[in-house]
Amino acid sequence: MFRRPAPPPTGWATSSRRAAVFAFEAVLICLVLLRFHLAPMSAAFAALVGSLLVALMALLFALVAFVLIWHKGERGFGRSLTGFVLALVLLAPAGFASWLALSVPAIVDVSTDTADPPLLSHAAKDRPADANPATYPAGSAEYQREALPQIQSLLIDIPPDDIRKLVLRLMQERRWRVVADLRLAETAARVRLPDIAPSDRIEAVATSTLFGTTDDIAVRIRVDGGKTRIDMRSAARYGSYDFGANAAHVQNFLADLRDRALLPDQASQ
Repeated sequence: MFRRPAPPPTGWATSSRRAAVFAFEAVLICLVLLRFHLAPMSAAFAALVGSLLVALMALLFALVAFVLIWHKGERGFGRSLTGFVLALVLLAPAGFASWLALSVPAIVDVSTDTADPPLLSHAAKDRPADANPATYPAGSAEYQREALPQIQSLLIDIPPDDIRKLVLRLMQERRWRVVADLRLAETAARVRLPDIAPSDRIEAVATSTLFGTTDDIAVRIRVDGGKTRIDMRSAARYGSYDFGANAAHVQNFLADLRDRALLPDQASQ
């Protein structure tokens, strides 16, 4: 007695698994390209978006396969499930990132002083031609004041040199790469320019762990009314969305700086 061979799995199930595996591998490659700057940022992000669209197709194919398996008894549940799970693994973080991008203000250059933002001198020389300009976009000043009212200058009754040491220490703890430490106050005093408000400026570069995106940061320290005023600016090198990263840089850094400055043993070291 001959046994009838089992019918092959439905094509939707096979397509779902193949598309999901392809998308998973493509996303990993794109993440490596982004993290280690092996390809232009715009091209790598475009490839990442394309890979996620393939993952979305795999999810849809799996849903169609599930319907056929349920109603017609076709085979291929294992392949459909593989495609479905892999697609969800890829699309869930992408969906959260999309929600986050829409829930935070579309501001990628954040400054505590929108009228006179700290300069990004190093970024002006280091940014490629296809990157965002290093000059502060004056048109976004009013929008930032309305959308991010918590971003304010910090005024502390601590000597500027002690604040400078704390700033450098906090940058080191965050693993930001310090690219400039300009002692402008000493220069102004040395050449006797009393009309220039003495100020120091420290510039750094922050790189995200996952995507390798780069943000340029400047902290300005100067005397204001007998106290030390700290202004900070953080700007993304690429893109028009940063998922709130630069606002978080400024807000969290200044909050930590204020807390450290209130501890005498920390401020004097």
